[in-house]
Amino acid sequence: MTHDDFVARVERVDPRFIRDGGAHPEVQVRSSHPWMYLLMGFGWAYLTISAARNREGIQESLTQGSLPTHLHGYVFYALAALLAASAVFLAAHVLRYALARRNRVTRSNSGGLLAGAIFAATLVHTPPGLFEAGLGLIDESSRGFLAATSEDIRQAMPTQLTSVAFVSSKGF
Repeated sequence: MTHDDFVARVERVDPRFIRDGGAHPEVQVRSSHPWMYLLMGFGWAYLTISAARNREGIQESLTQGSLPTHLHGYVFYALAALLAASAVFLAAHVLRYALARRNRVTRSNSGGLLAGAIFAATLVHTPPGLFEAGLGLIDESSRGFLAATSEDIRQAMPTQLTSVAFVSSKGF
């Protein structure tokens, strides 16, 4: 096998390598699953922000449950660990997104995660009056459609979600 045979084989397998000499690797311009990372960032941030803002609700739920009182502290320690780890991960993704070279060979998915986290923070911190004002701007036919749809859902699922309580069995 000579060098010419080797070059001929490489040319059959990867003609671009022979043409460019491997100087210009192929750039992956887009993330492989941008919407998935956007939704993951949204879910992660929404869960974290909701857990951080609802300490009283979590405490009330624990007192109504069957978990012994001396274990309630461990639940809050785990939530504190979740918040600390989320802050570290958020800082890592911000640094990864901000400090990464824009002309690198592969692109990271930090942008999608950060965009989802920004959307979640915006949704959580939006005042309720703004939602009501937005609903007031829609026309009568759209308002009637939303009212009919919500009424159909109430009839299809006659459950009062405000009266749902989490229960557990001590036997299993």
